[in-house]
Amino acid sequence: MIERVSRYYDGSLTQTVDKYTGEYIISVFRNFPNNKNISYINYTWKTGDSLSSLSEVFGVGVKYWWEIMEINPEIFDPFEITEGTILRVPYGN
Repeated sequence: MIERVSRYYDGSLTQTVDKYTGEYIISVFRNFPNNKNISYINYTWKTGDSLSSLSEVFGVGVKYWWEIMEINPEIFDPFEITEGTILRVPYGN
């Protein structure tokens, strides 16, 4: 269940297949802002990186890891980012 205070509350639902179990999963499709001006740099993902550590290093704060997710819509699972993937990382907002 998605709480009313969640930024995903008004997102549309999507149905996907879990790659491990083959079962269907219903999740919320993220609605990305298209009018937000964001300063970002390109960063190449390395083994051992985490979105929270990147958000802390680049000055947006450890608890704002979701901002990296928001400007990288190609990331579906923050725990399965392949080494060498180039991410847009916001900084100093």
